[in-house]
Order: sequence, then C-alpha cells, then structure tokens
Amino acid sequence: MRAAPDARAAAAVVLALTALALPACGDAAPGPEAPRVRSPAGPRIVRRIEPADLLPADLDLVVRVDVARMRAGLGQAAADELARRALDEVPDEALESALRRADVVWLGLRLADLEEGDRVVVLEGRMAGLAPDPERWEAAPAAQGVQGGVAVFDRRGGVAGARADTARIVALGDRAVALVSAVEVSSVARVLRDGPDERRGDPAAEGIVSLDLRARRFPPALARRFPSLGALVAGVERVRAVASLADDGVRIEAEIVGVDPAGAGRARRFLEVLRDNVEDARYADLMKALSIEQVERTVRLRWLFPAPLVLALLSRGSPG
Repeated sequence: MRAAPDARAAAAVVLALTALALPACGDAAPGPEAPRVRSPAGPRIVRRIEPADLLPADLDLVVRVDVARMRAGLGQAAADELARRALDEVPDEALESALRRADVVWLGLRLADLEEGDRVVVLEGRMAGLAPDPERWEAAPAAQGVQGGVAVFDRRGGVAGARADTARIVALGDRAVALVSAVEVSSVARVLRDGPDERRGDPAAEGIVSLDLRARRFPPALARRFPSLGALVAGVERVRAVASLADDGVRIEAEIVGVDPAGAGRARRFLEVLRDNVEDARYADLMKALSIEQVERTVRLRWLFPAPLVLALLSRGSPG
C-alpha cells in the first residue's frame, strides 16, 4: 500500500427519504399526472460500520490486540514485535504498512480450517493516506452499492497463490482496513450489505489481548480417534479471555462456559490435571499460580505471568 499525505476525514451518516406524489382528490377534473420524486439509489438508511462488524459469524475464534495499549505499557518496539507475532501467519504485503498505523487489530479465524488460513484481519487506527497499489488491486465491481465511506478492492487476476492470501481489501474511510482471504469474501460482503452477524465473535475491549472462542464439535473422524478430547470439546460452549498488563507481570482472566455443569466440570478437571502434574520444576510455581474455580456451568481462571518471565519470552523471540 502506498502512503499519501495524512488527512482525517469525518464520517457522515446519510438518511435517504422517499417522497411519492399524492393523487388529486375531490370533484375537480384531474390534471396532468404529477411527476414522482424518485428515491436515490442505494440503501435508504446508511449506518456507521464499526471495524469489528466486518467479522462474520462463521469465524469461531476472534482475537483482539490493543496495539496502542501495548505501546503505552511495553514501548513501541516490544508492542510492534508482539503484534507481528500475533499476525505471523498472515501472508500479506499490505499488512506491514497498515500495522504501523493500527491502534487495535482483530484477527478472525475458523479453527477447523486453521492450516488453510481462512481469516479476516481488521486494523483500526490512523489509516488516512493508505491506498492499494493500483498495479495489484482494482475497485470491486460488486462494491458499487456499498454505503458511502466504504471502498472495496479486489486483487487483480484473483488469488493465484495460497488460500490464505488476501483476495479483498475493505477500507472504512480513514478509520480501518480489512484484509479478507478468498473464502471469506462472500461472508464479508454479506455483513457489509445486511449488517453485522448477531453471533459473531466479540472479544472484550479490555487488556492488551482478548479473545472470544465459540467451541465446535470435533469432526467425526477426530472424535473417533480422540474420544476423551472430543467429549471435552463437545461439553464447552464458549471461551473468553483477557490478558492485562500489571506492575507484577501479565494477568490473565478467562471464562469457560460449558453446555451444562457436567461439561464445565470436565473442562475444570482437565485443567486441574494439567496444573497439578507439571514435572518440570522451572514451571511448577508458575502452574501453581493458576486459579481454577467452577460456578454452575462456568469455569473461571486467573493466572499471573511474572514480569521476568514475560520479558524473557519477549527477548527470546526478538530478532537479532
């Protein structure tokens, strides 16, 4: 993407009114038919599209990365490195320039097709001046009816490489950019046209990283191969988690919602076994810090990653 001079454009909400001429009434002789006032083309009510609205419900895992909050807490270099790692599997030449301007990043994935790379990445921030390379991207013909302030671009010649390559770019004015893989093009077009999906993933706008996972049953072949794990997953309805910066490290709070108390109980016992049977002494104290409790069909987790461990993990993955 090429950067033009920065400029912040104000988003506008437009209400389209339709007026019809009323027929003549009374005993007077009818005159020439009054011309109809034609309603403008396009949607009758134009709504503001929020960046997270572009994530369709078929993506069962949505991760939200608050890059601005990480920059404030960890510094520019560490925050950018963490954001890059979170998006390490997104093969796109447009991502780097948009990531430098992003304050918040959403990554939506379908776990069953994780290796294939079906996903939508939405980057919200200071996107004024970004424009797709016209040699690689062209305005999408199907986007002519899209609401004002939204621009849609398709890759010229289609996606010839991997299934995970970006096939479409959606720009919400200067506010956000979405990178859409080929399989998700039709789903994103639908939510642009009809509005956001009610059951879409919606991570909490808290902490530096949050996630929302809607659990789905194992495919039959995997369920037969790993029956215990299949029963565990089948008993879980949703998982939400938030990681927040604190003076003493990174605090993680999570909720696992079971389909019923028995399903939640299986998840709790599984986590307790993992926590209580760590043989490596280096991680024993860390695992003991994991708090697990169950209330009805909800399992709540609280965990502190000490600051030295966080710094060690960051430095281990840093380039150089």
